[in-house]
Amino acid sequence: MAAENEVDLGPGRARCRHRGERHDPIGSALTATWVLGHVLAPFLLGVTVTQHSEVEDLMSP
Repeated sequence: MAAENEVDLGPGRARCRHRGERHDPIGSALTATWVLGHVLAPFLLGVTVTQHSEVEDLMSP
């Protein structure tokens, strides 16, 4: 099984094993924060517009 994972990089280069991509917890946290911000921004803008229009309705004669 170890021979299956070895990669030949050509003449004069070392052989190495492919171990896959390592998990990056900081990158995952930043991605989650970015997604959450993009989901919350339209929601908060909608709430602000709704409240603003309700206040204008109350103040109109």
